[in-house]
Amino acid sequence: MARYDIVSRAEIAREVIFSGTPSQVVNLPTFIKWLVVAALIVAGYVFALTRWPVPWFAPALALLLVALGVLLAYLQTAFTEIIIDTERITCRQGILNRRVSSIELFRIQDVTSVHPWWQRLFGIGAVVVMTSDSNNPVWRMPGMQHAEQLRDELNRAAIALRDVKGVREVNMGRV
Repeated sequence: MARYDIVSRAEIAREVIFSGTPSQVVNLPTFIKWLVVAALIVAGYVFALTRWPVPWFAPALALLLVALGVLLAYLQTAFTEIIIDTERITCRQGILNRRVSSIELFRIQDVTSVHPWWQRLFGIGAVVVMTSDSNNPVWRMPGMQHAEQLRDELNRAAIALRDVKGVREVNMGRV
């Protein structure tokens, strides 16, 4: 590799398109589910008290498990960091153990934004990236603010990077 190639690559400034964590709104169904479970535990305890002597720690233990489920869902989203720049997508996940994945933008084949009705109320959606990477062919980034705009920017950055690198996509087999 010539010195000129190294210098020209170093001069290309990486612009950050997105950096942050998914919105906690993606956990809303989980939070509602755990709220219903907690209400059922309390109702079951109150009903059981009228018929049998039930120790106080039985529902307390069940409610503690519910709280742990809610906390785990919250922390999994809070400890997810997504950085999209003009060269790659990097995703860092994990509470105790850390997993870092990245995909080069020139490998992107298709980008879709998905907006379920309940997420549209909060202005978020999921960005789904189809890639030519055999290990991670689909990248799903839930809870993204302005998902449609992010999809457009990601498409433009991927096309620009393919042009700069001179990469062309060739479909083999099913088209």
